[in-house]
Amino acid sequence: MPSAGPLVHLSSVDRALFRHFGFGPRREVTLPIIHRGFQKHARNQPHAIAVEATFCNESITYGCLEDQSNRLARRLRERGIAPGARVCILARRSIAFVVGILAVLKSGAQYVPLDAVTITDETLQFVLEDSSPKLVLVMEEYICRLSHWSADIIPLEQSIHNDALLNLTTDPVEDMSSPTDGAYCIYTSGTTGKPKGVDVKHEGVTNVICGSPGNVGMKPGMRVAQLLNIAFDMGAWETLGSLYNGCTLCLRGNTSKEWAALLKTVDIVISTPSILLRHDPEDYPNIKHVIVGGEPCPQSLADRWAEYTFFNNCCGPTEISICNTVQPHTPGYPLSIGKPIPNTNVYILSCDSEDPEPLAIGQVGCMWVGGIGTNTRYLNLPEKTAERWRKDPFVDGEGMMFNTGDLGRWRKDGQLDHMGRVDDQVKVKGFRVELDGVSAAMRTHSLVTGAVTLLINSELWGFVTPSNVDTTSVRAAAAAIQPYYAVPTQYLAVDDFPMTRNGKVDKQALRSLAIGPVETKEALPSNEECTATPPLSRSTSLSSESEGVLTPPSSSSDYSPSSPDGHEVESVWEEPISVEDLEHEDGSLVKPSAKSALEGSDVLQGEILKKLRVAWV
Repeated sequence: MPSAGPLVHLSSVDRALFRHFGFGPRREVTLPIIHRGFQKHARNQPHAIAVEATFCNESITYGCLEDQSNRLARRLRERGIAPGARVCILARRSIAFVVGILAVLKSGAQYVPLDAVTITDETLQFVLEDSSPKLVLVMEEYICRLSHWSADIIPLEQSIHNDALLNLTTDPVEDMSSPTDGAYCIYTSGTTGKPKGVDVKHEGVTNVICGSPGNVGMKPGMRVAQLLNIAFDMGAWETLGSLYNGCTLCLRGNTSKEWAALLKTVDIVISTPSILLRHDPEDYPNIKHVIVGGEPCPQSLADRWAEYTFFNNCCGPTEISICNTVQPHTPGYPLSIGKPIPNTNVYILSCDSEDPEPLAIGQVGCMWVGGIGTNTRYLNLPEKTAERWRKDPFVDGEGMMFNTGDLGRWRKDGQLDHMGRVDDQVKVKGFRVELDGVSAAMRTHSLVTGAVTLLINSELWGFVTPSNVDTTSVRAAAAAIQPYYAVPTQYLAVDDFPMTRNGKVDKQALRSLAIGPVETKEALPSNEECTATPPLSRSTSLSSESEGVLTPPSSSSDYSPSSPDGHEVESVWEEPISVEDLEHEDGSLVKPSAKSALEGSDVLQGEILKKLRVAWV
C-alpha cells in the first residue's frame, strides 16, 4: 500500500479512496508459467480436442498437441534456443501456429507472432531486424518472404510432420522458464510511427487468464472463438487463455458464412466492439460469455449483448499484459471500464506536470497502471521507455508503473470511467476538444449505432452508422450536449465502419472516405488490415450538402488480387449490384480494369459499402 507521502495533498477521504479503489484484490497465481497450465490439461484430458478448425476439417487433441510441441521444442533446443532468446513465427491462423507457440514457450524462449496474411514486407523486415530472433519458424507457403533473411529458418509443418522427427521422444524438454521470463513480444500497431516491441512476461499473462474475470468463464469443455489477429495481444488472450484453461480453441475461417457458423458453435467470445457490432446476439443463443476491449464500447452494444450473455467491458494496452480493468455489465446501468483486476493497481494522476500527482475522486487525469502485469520496456527504445515507465511511488520495492495514455476518472462507487485518449485531445478554434466526448454525444441519437470523430483540415468530422441516419438530427443531438466549438461541422453516414487488422475502427480509412484517396503509403499504417470494409476513396470531400463518387483504389495501392480470396473480392467492383459471400483476409481488392468500369458510374455509396461490408466481414 502507498505511504502517506505521495498523497499528502489529498483530503483524508480521497487518500482512503485512492487506496481502496486503485488496488485490485491480491491473488496467488498457482501456475504462473503459461505452458504448465496447458500441460496439466494434456495430462488430465489427453483425448479432449485442444484446437479445432472446422472450415478445413482439422483438429488436434491435447495429447497430440503436447507430443508435437514437445518434439519441436526439442528441435529448438538442439538449435540453441533457451531462455532469453526470441523466436519469430511467420504463419497464418492454423493448428501449426499453435504448435509453434507451445514449442517456443517450452524451449524457454519468447515467441514473436507475425501474421503472414496481413504483415507487409516493410514491417516484416523491420520486426525481424528489431527483435533479433535467434531463429524463425515459418509455414512453408511463406518461406519465399524470408529470401533476404540470413538467420536460421525452420519450416514449421516439416518440423512437425517429418518422418525422421517423429522418431524423437515426446518427453518434455527440461523446463527452465521462470514467471518473470518473456512469454511473447507483441509489436504495437505503429499508427503513430514505427511499431514498438513490448516484452510480455509469463506472470503478467497468467495473472489475467488464471481466474475471474480475465478467464472469461473458461473451463474444460468450453469452446472459445479465435477471431482476432494472431499478432494482436487480444489474439494471444484467446489462444493462451483457452489452452491454459483446458478449453477447445475454435479457429475461424475467412468468409462471412464461416464466421457466422463458428459463432454458432462457441461458448466464449473475446472481441473488439467494432466486430461485435456486426452481429446480433439473438442469432447466437449458444454464446454464454463475452468480453470486449481494444477500443471504446458503445453503451447500446453493451446493453444489447448483456441481455443474452455474461458481458464484460475491459481496458488495457499491450504494455500491461492484455487488460488492467474489467466491468461485468448489467443492461441499463452506466457502462464503465470497471475496477482493477487482481494484483493490479490503477492510478489517476495529473497530466501536465513532470511529477504526476494523484487526483481526487471525480477528477479527470492520466491513467497509470502498476502491478504484476506491468511490463518494463519498449524493445530498443530507451527514450520512449523512459517517457512511459516510472518507478511506482505508491508501492514498496522496485515495482514500475506505466502511463497508458488513457484519460480516466473514478466514480464515487469505485468504477472507472474511460474519458478518451491524451492523444485524442485536439484544439478547435482555440478550445481543447475531446474527440471521444464528441463521439459519445453523437451516439445519444436514438438511431446511431456507431460514431467516430476526427479532426480533418481544422474541421471536426462526424462519422456515424448506419447510412440512413439523418445527419442533421445527429448534429442536433451533439449540439444539445457539446459546446458549439465541439460540434462537428461535417458529417458522413456509412453503412459500416472499416476496421484495422486488429478489429478496431480504421480511422485512416474514414479520413480517406472524407477527403479522397491517400496520397502516400505512409498515410496508411503499413501493418493495419481492414477486416470489415476496405479503405474506399472519394473523388470529393463530403459534407451534409455534397455528394461524392466512390472509386476503387488505384493500381499503385498495396492491395492486389494475389490469391483466390482476392479474386472473389474483386467481383464487388466488377458487379457492384449483385455480390455473394466473399473471403477477405489477404487485403486484395480490384483488377486494373475495374477502375475504368466504375468511373462515371451512378452506383450509390450505400450499396457499394453494404456489399463490401458483406465481402470483408
